[in-house]
Amino acid sequence: MKQNSFPYAYWVKILGVLIILACIVIFSMKYYYKGIFDFNELAVGLSWGFVFFFFSKEKTDDEMMRGLKFRSLSNAIIIAFSITQLYNYFFLNLSFNREHDDILSISAYQFLALTLIIATVNFYYLKHRLSINEVE
Repeated sequence: MKQNSFPYAYWVKILGVLIILACIVIFSMKYYYKGIFDFNELAVGLSWGFVFFFFSKEKTDDEMMRGLKFRSLSNAIIIAFSITQLYNYFFLNLSFNREHDDILSISAYQFLALTLIIATVNFYYLKHRLSINEVE
């Protein structure tokens, strides 16, 4: 029995891209027709799309690709958490008064979307860099 680290087949990447595109189209249409910026809804769609895209198998599904994905995801969590903390502090809670105010924060979907976008970009950058090194 072959052990696979990623639960989705390679073709599920197409489903992820379709979800991302549909989400962007819906977000754009809501803004164009109603003037609404719904970043939470955008983040939900991006999260689902990037979950399918990032956690699908690669054409070459070997130990090196799994290591690159793990490394990308590990780095992305730290980077996204740092960005989230800085954004929450400087833009949402800079004038926070403990006696009168509620603590504001970005949603979990926004954090997940940011993390998966960073992980995906980082993975394909590392994969590209690896392919350049193999050619030389």
